Amino acid sequence: MENTLATLSVLLLLAAFHNITLLDISLPIRQHIDWLALGSADAAKIRAGEWWRLVTALTLHADWLHLLSNLAIGGIFTIQLCRELGSGLAWSLLLGSGVLGNLANAWIHPPSHSSVGASTVVFGAVGILAALTLVRNRHQLQRRWPLPVAAALALLALLGSQGERTDLGAHLFGLISGTGLGLVAELLLGRFGRPGRGLDALLAVASAAIVVMAWWAALAGG
Repeated sequence: MENTLATLSVLLLLAAFHNITLLDISLPIRQHIDWLALGSADAAKIRAGEWWRLVTALTLHADWLHLLSNLAIGGIFTIQLCRELGSGLAWSLLLGSGVLGNLANAWIHPPSHSSVGASTVVFGAVGILAALTLVRNRHQLQRRWPLPVAAALALLALLGSQGERTDLGAHLFGLISGTGLGLVAELLLGRFGRPGRGLDALLAVASAAIVVMAWWAALAGG
């Protein structure tokens, strides 16, 4: 229950931040903030060294429908993942999958490409859960060991490749990044066990700090 409440709190913060991006506000370090221009995953600017866009783009959404779809679908997978791993470790892996997914997507597309949204993280969660299932049930699965990955790819085809605004590359690379991180995490968990409450809290704080630092860099240097 504790992990569920923590996850729901993060999702509510994401929704609240979307409201902030719709307001015409100014800060001492920047006047008339254009959040999308400052934080989108602009391929050319990411390649030029604006690392913060790998993070900030995950917190931005084109509209309410975009946001709500990510919250509804992503919330299901994220709550399950936080129950499996603990909130701190889960959100660290989710953030990592989102960052790696955006990085790969920026390099595979032409410099003019730009995207926003947490869907990279959503498919990262799908990949992590698929990897956990694969490793934990590898003996029972026997010849059917590819099933969890196949299920994740089927979900990508069903949910991640439809619509005019859909960024298939971000979804695909989020899924791949999540699967890779999930495999590494589960192997380490099998050896060392789940993080204790102190380490899990530290991972949660570190993940939040990375998001705050990314936006600070965007506002100060973007």
